[in-house]
Amino acid sequence: MPSKYWKYENIKSVHLELSTLCNSICPWCPRYEDFSPNLNPNIVEGAYSLERFKDTFPMEFIQQIQMWTFAGDYGDPCTAPDIVHIIDYINKATMHSPTIQINTNGGMKNEKFWYDLGMSMNSNSYVIFSVDGLHDTNHIYRRNVKWPKVMNAMETYSSTGATGIWEYLKFKHNEHQIEKARELADSFGFEIRFKNPNGFEGKPMPAKDKDYNILYEIYPANNRTIEPISQRTRDFINIIDTLDYSEYKDNIENFNQHSTACIRCSANHDFGGGYEVRINHDGTVWPCSYFGHLSRKKLDGRYVSRIQQWQMKDTFKDINNDLNKLTLKEILDSDPFANVYNKWDGNKMMLCHDVCGNNKVMENIYA
Repeated sequence: MPSKYWKYENIKSVHLELSTLCNSICPWCPRYEDFSPNLNPNIVEGAYSLERFKDTFPMEFIQQIQMWTFAGDYGDPCTAPDIVHIIDYINKATMHSPTIQINTNGGMKNEKFWYDLGMSMNSNSYVIFSVDGLHDTNHIYRRNVKWPKVMNAMETYSSTGATGIWEYLKFKHNEHQIEKARELADSFGFEIRFKNPNGFEGKPMPAKDKDYNILYEIYPANNRTIEPISQRTRDFINIIDTLDYSEYKDNIENFNQHSTACIRCSANHDFGGGYEVRINHDGTVWPCSYFGHLSRKKLDGRYVSRIQQWQMKDTFKDINNDLNKLTLKEILDSDPFANVYNKWDGNKMMLCHDVCGNNKVMENIYA
């Protein structure tokens, strides 16, 4: 039975990884190995050009899209040399001013770039600046990001009148600067959002050098504690760490018996009567950003990712979701993701259950 979700004509939102290049070395980022500056070997660095964008997305497809999200898991979209040209192309191709969301750390490019970017944004679009502190703290998590570059980016972009949002991850080292950050955001005319980060797996988050030596540790904000991992969880981690691929199926049944969650797929929001698709920089097409992210995540021994990746390998082994071989229409009209949504009422995929289930798998198994 053909999917009602990921058909070509039903897509209204595209999450596109414009670039796998990045100037920052964030400790928790899967772009790097084990909290170090060493690149994940599964990452091929590069960026979308305007010509490649045109080849990937036919004009009639661009005209049906209500929202574009440029926010890579493994790169900063503003490192793509043609990003402003791509935005201009989208705006000229459509009459309805689609929403364009760009996520960036703001620590690259010059004043002209940020001015041109601001001028290219339509009234429905915005840039999210991920800035976690002020001049003396932002670099602690956003390693290698220079504060003068960030300030120049936000000041210049805001001078165009374009919409900006400041997202601020709260840590122990920057929580005392929240009010000053709020004042600075007001001076730019930006909304500011404060978020609690991931990355504290029962211990502080380390920042390491290229030889994997710990340079320093990062702690959560004082209103949060580092919750110890339960013994049940720790026992399961020890089991998973010893498994190979041929053994995992016996253990996936331990998860499936807990699969009572009702899946509300985050990729199937009502974007003007349609749905979302994720496209990685390498040209692979996925049903959502979570699958796109997981497809290149290194098997690092963490209990969720190892099981999720093996299950994903089984689910997608017989599909062709590669834009280097097929057009986007050919991929989507072949109903490539049936193995995902067909499992929502049965043995659900771990990733769907954990991210979009109403009772998350980790809470149920390890509570």
